Amino acid sequence: MIDQIKHRVDIVEVVGRHVELKRAGGALFKGLCPFHTERSPSFTVTPSRQSYHCFGCGAHGDAVQFLMEMEGMSFRETIEDMAQAAGVAIPAPDPHAPVVRRPPPDVKKAMHLAMAIAADRYSGELAGALDLIRARPDAAGFQADSARYVHSKRGIHKTTIDRFRIGLAPEGWGTLKELDWPRETFAPGQHDAATTLAAVDLIRVREEREGGAAPAAAPPPAASVRKPFGFPNATRAASLAPATAQTIAAPPAQPASYYDTFRARLIFPVRDTAGKIVAFGGRRLIEDSSGAKYLNSSETPIFHKSHVLYGLFEAREAIRKAKRVHVVEGYMDVVMLAQYGVENAVASMGTAMTESQLQTLLRFTECVIFVFDGDAAGQKAARKAAETVLPLVRATHDIRILTLPDGQDPDDYVRTHGRDAFDQLVEASAKSLSFFLRDQLLEECGGAKSPEQRARFQQRFQQILKLMTADQTLAREYWKMFQQALTGDEARPAPPGAAGSNSFQSFGYRRPAVTTPARAPVLTAAESSIVAKLRDAVRAAPEVALQVRDEIVGLLDLDDPAELRLQKDMDALDEALPPQRAAEGSPEWLLARDALLSHAELFEIHRRQQVRAELQAQRASGEISTADYIRELRELG
Repeated sequence: MIDQIKHRVDIVEVVGRHVELKRAGGALFKGLCPFHTERSPSFTVTPSRQSYHCFGCGAHGDAVQFLMEMEGMSFRETIEDMAQAAGVAIPAPDPHAPVVRRPPPDVKKAMHLAMAIAADRYSGELAGALDLIRARPDAAGFQADSARYVHSKRGIHKTTIDRFRIGLAPEGWGTLKELDWPRETFAPGQHDAATTLAAVDLIRVREEREGGAAPAAAPPPAASVRKPFGFPNATRAASLAPATAQTIAAPPAQPASYYDTFRARLIFPVRDTAGKIVAFGGRRLIEDSSGAKYLNSSETPIFHKSHVLYGLFEAREAIRKAKRVHVVEGYMDVVMLAQYGVENAVASMGTAMTESQLQTLLRFTECVIFVFDGDAAGQKAARKAAETVLPLVRATHDIRILTLPDGQDPDDYVRTHGRDAFDQLVEASAKSLSFFLRDQLLEECGGAKSPEQRARFQQRFQQILKLMTADQTLAREYWKMFQQALTGDEARPAPPGAAGSNSFQSFGYRRPAVTTPARAPVLTAAESSIVAKLRDAVRAAPEVALQVRDEIVGLLDLDDPAELRLQKDMDALDEALPPQRAAEGSPEWLLARDALLSHAELFEIHRRQQVRAELQAQRASGEISTADYIRELRELG
């Protein structure tokens, strides 16, 4: 169905709504790239392939990708809109799936306009505060103190403020109600903007609580006086709950009173990938306030925090240019990194990274570097982010995790040490996802020396492998790395149960399904020596032998007396550890471990050669077909 929709859509027409395209030759169209600033056109659209590509910033994709980035819609929203335009019917959704209600276009447009007007109000307030302390350095009061916090304490430059449209929410409870709201912000059937503002969480009904403090302490509402194209202090329009925002609720019988959601806070507008403001984050500026240090907009019809990344719109061009993105924890981290030249940074919206956010980032780059604060909370967040990544990670991705030293956050670090030091730290200390998880598990388990520690380690890394569903080849490599952490050996068997494995799996070898001879050829003296040395190594390093016992036993020919004795030794490991074992970690034990693993691999090579010889004999005698012979050789490896 999706291919059908793409086939019916003309990508030139879709892109042409946002970019002025001119024909460049018979099969191409060119224009200025909408994803980065350029003076000469390097953005091309190829109708025959239904694709676009920018040779300047690397942006590329199809009509779906273009609309998702330009209009900030989710994949499903984009497909639904394209299907409607193309006249393609979309199957009814799963009745058991959660219903995502989307506002009608006119309601959505009113919501975006309301957010833009509010952002302008907050920006103007901060600009006025900064002008105040420039004109009167000794000025007192909330406005002056807020400006000093921004200018002196945090050192945010004007260019950074303008880039991120940082603003200031005044102390008052009804600042937004003082604005002259245009009719375009009124919800259908309403006579003021209250319903729209409540729907996008700019205002809340007075009965609500924030951080345990009720707004009852606010001054009583004044007489109902309507501002031109605005709404009164007390209005009969009810707030529109985000969950039911597709339709406009009927007004309540009793009038509702509202208060501003953001008060006395530094404001960070949050934009979608199309550049539209969909939410706000507010940093508390009155330290003795009972409110939360950071306050984010609630979920609304235009804002789903699990899908949005702060700073992505501003960082898109830098991400494509650098071919990597830094994921940090807070608004201020993004802002200050950008101010010091690290412009390819984004932040999740007050929660751990979600799969949807990661998928969005992977549309821009395959290199994602998580940067976390160097404290306990940062370590916890790093581990959670790592596990979120696992279901999506593939071998082509470069996922790294960096925890900063000495309890610092990215804001502190880049202001103290500068951009070059930050870049050097990332290159030197950011661990690949695999090594980070390995080291985390070893730390959680207290190492991998005792049997109990190794058992806990194996249980936990098996849980990690279950999450790796996107790339089973990568999962198998993770398994080898985890086993190496247990034994110190570099060549380890693939995990039982992994994709492509069988019920029998040893050091990469699978016993074929064809019937092998009932009696394998008698081992030579050298080969018998391998079995004898295996027995000695089993006794010296029994814990290692237990880990690979099933694989070794699967190789044995029990008609051979020497191999039968080896099997009995392996079986005896369950009953009691042999008394003549070397001390774990001693040179003797390490030699025994290496001898056990290396001789097991030599023995496997011998068995593999035996099976190949038997397959050739069966093919020559006509017992198996050529097709079966080739298939078994491939499975044998």
